[in-house]
Amino acid sequence: VRQRPIELLALGDGPVNVLILGAIHGDEPTTAVITEKLIAQLKSDPSLFAGRRVGIIPVANPDGYAIKSRYNANRVDVNRNFPASNFSLSRTAVVRPGKSPASEPETRAILDALTFIRPHLIISIHSISRGRECNNFDGPAEGIARLMSRHNHFPVTPSIGYPTPGSMGSYCGGDLRIPMITLELPKDETGESSWERNRAAILTAIRAAG
Repeated sequence: VRQRPIELLALGDGPVNVLILGAIHGDEPTTAVITEKLIAQLKSDPSLFAGRRVGIIPVANPDGYAIKSRYNANRVDVNRNFPASNFSLSRTAVVRPGKSPASEPETRAILDALTFIRPHLIISIHSISRGRECNNFDGPAEGIARLMSRHNHFPVTPSIGYPTPGSMGSYCGGDLRIPMITLELPKDETGESSWERNRAAILTAIRAAG
């Protein structure tokens, strides 16, 4: 909305494609730390993603990230703005889905990334209040979620505990049937600590994709 770029870094070239994104909610800055550390790790050791193409969007909502807001500059929750079959115009003080599905430029940029990467696995990194951290899966991704849980020891769940109409998980996992993980980190944990706790889980998921 404010003309800040949404960057996509694509690493590798293989028959299996993975898309990973952070900071779709701009008030979850730890998620951007994870994506930046993941980029550095993959660049330092390409064997970690051999036979795979990994696309990473470090900050999916740069306007919100700049002001530490859940929403974009239009005050829309990008993660309720996807053209999912369960998209709803119903609004609350927290849920702000936008005026129509994919009305927001951030949503459209992510949809463009889907077309470009054509992922066999999506990992969207979020953060949540401590005690509710989890490997939340949509679509045919329960196996991946359980593999991740062996490393980060987060619960595996098909639900975050409340409805998420118009979410990326609803659209990509539910409607398109792309295996999708919403990795929920403890919100009060540092980026460094979250990375150490989740590094093996994310790298294992990348290798298990496809």
